[in-house]
Amino acid sequence: MADRIVKRFTSKKGNEVVLRYPTPTDFADMYSFACDIGSEDTFVALDAPPTEAEEHDFFERMIREVKEKESIYLMAYVDGAFAGNGRVNRGKGRHRHTGSMGISLRSAFRGGGIGTELMKSLIDEARTLGLRLLTLTCFETNAPALHVYEKLGFQKAGVIPGAIAYKGQYIGEVHYYLPLI
Repeated sequence: MADRIVKRFTSKKGNEVVLRYPTPTDFADMYSFACDIGSEDTFVALDAPPTEAEEHDFFERMIREVKEKESIYLMAYVDGAFAGNGRVNRGKGRHRHTGSMGISLRSAFRGGGIGTELMKSLIDEARTLGLRLLTLTCFETNAPALHVYEKLGFQKAGVIPGAIAYKGQYIGEVHYYLPLI
């Protein structure tokens, strides 16, 4: 599974994009990305850059979970540069047929259709694992992401008001689901 290419395409901005599973040599790209996203303070759960040890622990767990088919993890490279990633984590116990999903992209690569293609690839990969339902959450103020999710068929389950502390405010968290059968 490691480094298996899932999709190649040209972005709306004319860039060559490769979506693939990670390899153990991708740690430096992942750590740099996590630090950038954490510093950007954008619409992700990470609100500060991780330490190298924290990211290394996450990375090792992610590689193991992909091998064990407990997670799907795709990396997006644009013209050879690491642009972002997406994941689906399989549920546990009575939720084993479900997956929770999320993506994030560097700011320079947003708006070119890469996130949409990454989501489509994650959905396709989730089907190959036999998952029946995907879920995700989103900041209610992240209009571009909400648009993509709804365009891909995700249905809104509801909003939890004030669930996310963000830049001195409490923002609603939108919950979505997508049946895969």
